[in-house]
Amino acid sequence: MERQRLNSPAPRIHPVVIKVPEDQQKLTGRQKVSNLRKLARCALAYSAQYAGLELGELKKDESGAPEPINGIFWSLTHKNTYVAAIAHIAPVGIDIEARKNFSQGLYKRLARPEEWFLAPLVDDSMFMRYWTAKEAVLKAAGVGLTGLSHCLISEITDDLRMKVAYKKTTWRVEQHWVDNNHIVSLTSDKHAIQWHLNPTLRS
Repeated sequence: MERQRLNSPAPRIHPVVIKVPEDQQKLTGRQKVSNLRKLARCALAYSAQYAGLELGELKKDESGAPEPINGIFWSLTHKNTYVAAIAHIAPVGIDIEARKNFSQGLYKRLARPEEWFLAPLVDDSMFMRYWTAKEAVLKAAGVGLTGLSHCLISEITDDLRMKVAYKKTTWRVEQHWVDNNHIVSLTSDKHAIQWHLNPTLRS
């Protein structure tokens, strides 16, 4: 069954973030991956309902990128402790990253010197912001990390917003810190954003 709109789309984007229960965080291997995917899809269902959209069967193309159905776009992300998802009426990407130490090699791989020059402070928190912003944009563009070299930070707007250029398109990215240890980045176009943490699905 294809996804159809339940009503006129609300003028907001509704990203949903769900904390993984502690007992599920202890899972390993395929069981862990499977569980995180299921929980991320649950978050996606929440996002769709908040936005007034109906999700049908989720499909991906040959490269693994989510396929829009009936004009509805979607994106998922997960880490050991949190999952996040978004359903929207325009191309969209979402990504989450946990706080940790990153090697200097990764800094060099992630961004060019002129991109790091834009940052008021170059540290692991800023690395997380850059990494998730670029991942979100590449997801929205329908490409993977193979597009990383063409994805450039073009502006640090403030502590929670930035602009990212991918080829000839500039994307607005909104960010949200969760428990001060995880950051979520979302491509936002021109719609307002309403973040939902561990929501209760409306009937």
